Amino acid sequence: MDNTPLSKFFQIKGRFRRSVHLERDFYTENALDGYILTVTAREMLSRILATPENETTSKAWSLTGPYGSGKSAFALFAAKLLGDPEAVTTQQALKVLNDGDITLYEQFMDTKRNGNWSLSGFCPVLISGERAPLPIALLRGLENGLKTFGIPSNSSLPRKIRKLLQIAVNNTSLQASEITNLFESATRTIEKNGGQGLLLVIDELGKFLEYAAQNPAQGDVFVLQTLAEFATRSNQQTPLLLLTILHQAFEQYANKLAKSQQEEWAKIQGRFEDIAFVEPTEQVLRLISTAIERTPEGKEENLSLPIKFDLKPSQLTEDEFSELLRNCLPLHPTVVLVIDSIFRRFGQNERSLFAFLSSSEPHGFQDFLFNQHYNKDTLPLFSIADLYDYLKTNMGNRLYISHNSKKWAETELAIGRLSDSSAMSAKLIKTIGILGIVGEAVPNLKASESMLRYALDDKTDKFAHEFETSLATLQDRSIAIYRLYNKAYAIWEGSDVDLEAKLREAERHIDTQGSLSTDLSRYLPTRPLVARRHLFETGTLRYFAVQYTDLENFDTDIEKPVDDADGLVLYALPTNEHEANQLSKKASSTKLIERKEVLIAIPHPIGTLQDAVCQLASLRWVAEHTPELDGDAVARDELSAQQVQAEKEASDRLTAIFGEDSKGACTWYHKGQPVNINSQRARNTYLSKICDEIYDKTPIIQNELINRREISGAATTARKHLIKAMLENGDKNNLDIKSYPPQMSIYRSLLWNTGIHREVGGVWGFHPPHPDDKSRIVHTWQAIETFLSECEGERQPVIRLYERLMSPPLGVRNGPLSILLCATMLHHKTEIALYENGSFIPGWSMPVFERLLKVPQQFELKCFRIVGIRADLLAQFLEMLDQPVATENSDLLTAITPLIHSIAQLPKYVLTTQELSDASKNVRETVLNAREPDELLFNQLPEALGFPAFGTETATDTKIVSDFFTTLQDALSELEQAYEVLLNFIEQLLAKAFNLTPKKEELRTELVTKAEPLLEIVIETEFKGFLIRTCSSGYDFTSWLEAIATYLTKRPPASWTDMDKAQFEINLSQTARKFRHFEAVSYEKWDHTELPAGELIRVGVTRPKHLEQEQVVILPSTSEEQADKLERAIEKASNEIDTDGNPEFRLAVLGRISQKLMQESEKKRTT
Repeated sequence: MDNTPLSKFFQIKGRFRRSVHLERDFYTENALDGYILTVTAREMLSRILATPENETTSKAWSLTGPYGSGKSAFALFAAKLLGDPEAVTTQQALKVLNDGDITLYEQFMDTKRNGNWSLSGFCPVLISGERAPLPIALLRGLENGLKTFGIPSNSSLPRKIRKLLQIAVNNTSLQASEITNLFESATRTIEKNGGQGLLLVIDELGKFLEYAAQNPAQGDVFVLQTLAEFATRSNQQTPLLLLTILHQAFEQYANKLAKSQQEEWAKIQGRFEDIAFVEPTEQVLRLISTAIERTPEGKEENLSLPIKFDLKPSQLTEDEFSELLRNCLPLHPTVVLVIDSIFRRFGQNERSLFAFLSSSEPHGFQDFLFNQHYNKDTLPLFSIADLYDYLKTNMGNRLYISHNSKKWAETELAIGRLSDSSAMSAKLIKTIGILGIVGEAVPNLKASESMLRYALDDKTDKFAHEFETSLATLQDRSIAIYRLYNKAYAIWEGSDVDLEAKLREAERHIDTQGSLSTDLSRYLPTRPLVARRHLFETGTLRYFAVQYTDLENFDTDIEKPVDDADGLVLYALPTNEHEANQLSKKASSTKLIERKEVLIAIPHPIGTLQDAVCQLASLRWVAEHTPELDGDAVARDELSAQQVQAEKEASDRLTAIFGEDSKGACTWYHKGQPVNINSQRARNTYLSKICDEIYDKTPIIQNELINRREISGAATTARKHLIKAMLENGDKNNLDIKSYPPQMSIYRSLLWNTGIHREVGGVWGFHPPHPDDKSRIVHTWQAIETFLSECEGERQPVIRLYERLMSPPLGVRNGPLSILLCATMLHHKTEIALYENGSFIPGWSMPVFERLLKVPQQFELKCFRIVGIRADLLAQFLEMLDQPVATENSDLLTAITPLIHSIAQLPKYVLTTQELSDASKNVRETVLNAREPDELLFNQLPEALGFPAFGTETATDTKIVSDFFTTLQDALSELEQAYEVLLNFIEQLLAKAFNLTPKKEELRTELVTKAEPLLEIVIETEFKGFLIRTCSSGYDFTSWLEAIATYLTKRPPASWTDMDKAQFEINLSQTARKFRHFEAVSYEKWDHTELPAGELIRVGVTRPKHLEQEQVVILPSTSEEQADKLERAIEKASNEIDTDGNPEFRLAVLGRISQKLMQESEKKRTT
């Protein structure tokens, strides 16, 4: 067997030579030959098996994963497994399931025995992707599926499908509902024909999406949403299970569409449960080991390769790992470990993997088997360098368009820089390049000297010398660089900046003896840890702040506030065993027993963590103190890559010392006691346990829209709409919310599901939650009611209630608080008063609650009990106001609100005048200054009227209550009539001033009759204005009276003070005097209408101890000359007498003369 080709020893199983085509392979008998039920496939199958047990479980899934990751193969397996139970291939699928996972097999077989619908007997509708309209493919798939299931093609449903298909083929758009209705009809048809349900699988959905993105009019994808919604609500007896397969995220296919279309596509994606279909490394190892089989000759050879490094995936034991690697020969172990990661980056995952294994491509595995020979001494192995040649030859340009293209190009350039043709140098560059591209996809798989030696050792005598010489040459020529921080080689493009020298300089400047916890906080900022199980079970996201500490700062750090975090995970970092012991003593202190929210981790050794952090600090120093980097992209990129790797190294070491899946690496303490945590999963589980203990009464609110500390803008709007509906439509089903806006989902979660809003006695209203409500919201309701009981007799801030509800053991988030408070207030609306900035708010409206949402700290609550004499008092008060007496709760606000409104709306005059009885004034001031409705009615009003306060313990005395209400009614009546009294006062003054009949309209008519003649002779602006208002029509009597009073005081009587009232009397008297004077002139004019025309002159004289005399005389125009002569004669006589030029003296004499003349005129008139 010397120099026998490897193909005589190894071969690839037939199944792995071709990819799966869903529609084609379903109808072949060997469709499942060689199929392996992988970990990811088992997880997906478990989701399908859960559907009979839980009606709320999703029935629409989207499998997303790279090309060739086994998604189509799984879909084929699922279609066979759920298909005809009598079919041979279904039995094959059952055997695959039994061999792959006995637990899932038992679960599958038990579905029918447990009384649920069976998961076999489904009608498969299988669709393979193509760039064509999805609706047409769905119709054709449904037609073929029903035909395969045995539904006659001439029956009703197939005929409807063909009719609709003909319409679609003729480029007529179909409604999504039309197609969905056919699938719904299909489930009923399948049930009638003994089937269990409909399985719809759309493979390579991305091709339909690409077509839809390019042809929106023809490629309607909205049908996916309607189908997914139907699947979710489909009958448990004959459900629709919907499975779609994608190679990338749904939204990636819509990235060139308009934003509005992208949002619509996102809604469609939201109807599916998205499953990442990516196999772990250990599963890829199993696939390869299964694909490669040994021939009879190969089985005779005991071929193996020892593993010198810790490269084992965590899911495998050492024996399993060794066995898998042995079965993967002649692939080198390093190739087996990197090949999956490489094909994820450059190819199509397992599809590329099996093309590599089974095809005859140059430098491929088959080429290797036929061209390499085994001489029984050394087994040729397919190395990483060989894999590099395969990729370069067969993937071409794809290598340069991936996100790793730069690293690939650097490797190619490095090979081109070789001046000699050393095969070993080229292999080293290829191996270093591939390991650099992969990174540490597998822990410890890096381009260290020992790993490179292991990967390339061909067991020849000259290998060691060639390897060492070539590696030194690559370093000397700056083609490869050795990175100290991770002890590995990397391809180097060359630079003018000596990074190694800079790093040595940095080591002299950084403080290597500083606080490790401080350095970690600076260079590796912590991320909060989420209590995931608690979130899943309660719907409330809670997280723990993470902080580093040391012995010196432990006591200070543990007392620091953690802002909005629900707890603290404290990572203590001892530098030696003594400090570890001291920290353990502190963590065991009895002081921490009550600190339930704190979890402390103390590692035993911290190993080389300090070195890793110092290396990271050095790299940061170089980045901050090397200005030459700005002009040197190569050095800048290298430094950046080293920083990334250094951060990863420090992070990995930190994770390792705090016990990632490693027993004994770290001791954890909670409440002063050590606890059993030996992995990250155990730690995360314990965080949820802590939250369960601290927040044991937290409500279960499965609504991420509202159950948040800070809600989104859309959720804020929805909350406002919901509260508005609560205030306005509390007596209606669903609060009269139509269709399904965002507020409906919040309503369902918080109010409807919990029974807080329900129908009682035929009336919808707000009530305490159902006692058996599983949401546990009853504890929150009780806490609110307890707070309200504390508000009896004293106002309490709303913000204090919020703080109590947000604190343990409730831990309610900010989002639901105002909704729950509103519901409780509406339930107790007859017993609660709301205050804003200290002022009582009589009515609850949406503007009030909007302010409450924005600034709850400005609001207070008060609750009052109505018992004993207070109940009697309130009942009589309600009767006085003509309000119905409440049957369940006496409504204090119903009584007080109209009282406060009625007093506050009184005219300003009534609110200020002192011309009231003491009782009325006391009632007025008491109500105006009231801040507490119960204090007002039961204490302040009685005391204002001379009665004792009516306390909750006061004995009932009917006479006292009756006397109090008689006095109160008298006072309220006086207040109510005070303005009417003022108007009557004005009316009486007018009647007296103008000598009129004091009978409203008669008074008005008489005064207008007197005033109208004066309008023609009065030119004085002020008095004429009075006459105009007096004669104006269009007013009722009260308005007319108010207009006159307003004109005379320049202020409406409703706004008068007592001084305005007095001023009115004075002004009216003066106006009446003017009125009489002009009235006299007017009368004389009209009494002498037959006399010749002339000038009317009014003469009036008033002297002490004499009656006032006045007379209107006429100076005829015919006597003008005679009058002028008399006037000159009088002036001459006056001038001849020495009067010192005093005009007043002359005027006084003329007055006396005028009085004598008027007396003579009066005598003459009477004789």
